Amino acid sequence: MKIQNFLTLLVLLFFTPVKQMINLQNYMRFAPANAITQVNKSPVGRIIEADGKVFLKRQNWSEYYPAFVGTELYATDKIKLTSQANLMAICYANWKTWSVPKNTISQTMDGCLQAKSQCVETPDGCVPLDATRGINQVAITDKIPYLISPRHTLLLPDKPLILRWNPVAGSTRYTVRIKSPSEYIWETEVSENQVIYSGELPLKTGVRYTVIVHADTEVSSLDEKSPFSKQDYLGIGFALISQSQQQEIFAKSEELTQKLDGEARVLSIAELYQQNSLNGEAIAILESFVESGNYTAAIYQMLGEIYQQIQLPELAKDYYLESAKLTGVDDVAGSAKVEAALGEVYATLGSKEEAIRWLKLAFNKYEKLGEFQRGDEVKLSLEKLQQQLAEE
Repeated sequence: MKIQNFLTLLVLLFFTPVKQMINLQNYMRFAPANAITQVNKSPVGRIIEADGKVFLKRQNWSEYYPAFVGTELYATDKIKLTSQANLMAICYANWKTWSVPKNTISQTMDGCLQAKSQCVETPDGCVPLDATRGINQVAITDKIPYLISPRHTLLLPDKPLILRWNPVAGSTRYTVRIKSPSEYIWETEVSENQVIYSGELPLKTGVRYTVIVHADTEVSSLDEKSPFSKQDYLGIGFALISQSQQQEIFAKSEELTQKLDGEARVLSIAELYQQNSLNGEAIAILESFVESGNYTAAIYQMLGEIYQQIQLPELAKDYYLESAKLTGVDDVAGSAKVEAALGEVYATLGSKEEAIRWLKLAFNKYEKLGEFQRGDEVKLSLEKLQQQLAEE
């Protein structure tokens, strides 16, 4: 019996280290990859200035590719630039700029930390935002006065509130109302498709408001089926940002204004607004930049992204198309992203053949880059559309 116990103990002592070694090997093999996947899930910054030869390599890419203004950066991205090149990025975690060192290989996480998720302060506390696009996307008929702005956005107080909606063919008069959860607070009648809120009754923070437009052709903005999830606090409506958030954003935007100029400043402040759900403010600064005669792929792409996020696919499509025209052939990653987005919005608008065309272009580029996961996602969308087209 003693000999049997001794042999059992010997076996345990012999095999336990082996088991631990196997577990350690499994951890070394799988844990880092999983950790990288989590770190690489969301972008941590965006390139706002790039001069000279700048190159980027993502986790799954087989080689370095040229990087350009507007490219979003992930924590594990590797960046290298020559001695004659310059690259500056805006970091989402602290809204500081990062000048990437020359003549060396840098990782984005060396200069930009992981950003925290955003939420909206309401009477019920800080409610997470549903910023997911590509889900519940629906086409909106142009026969109704659907709301364009303010739509799915927080707003800065003490600024003119411009209400804008889709003009309906044949309509000559519009009745416009602003509604709180409990009552209508304002009403007016106009002949144009926009009006400035008079401000007779000051808007309150922490309250979600909805703009309702009735056309004299017996159609209404209420005829639009909300594409937003029920968990999404803002929906098609809007709310004022809290005083504390306003002060923080104002301080950061002032710092960026003093430090940057031109496209870099506009991209950074628009990103600051968009990341804090000030979608209307972001659109305003971007469109103002375009109206001043500045036409760049990065500006158009960001406008497309925001309009797609607030569920206005027709406007998103127009801006994405402009971005696609201006994106250089060397910007493989940028082209793939815009082409995939165009595939999404054309599918939403019901143009299956056009959606398939853009998705094929995006798929080929993702395959070239080695982004097989994103390529597989695009491929699934392609196959679904092709099947739907075959069944028609």
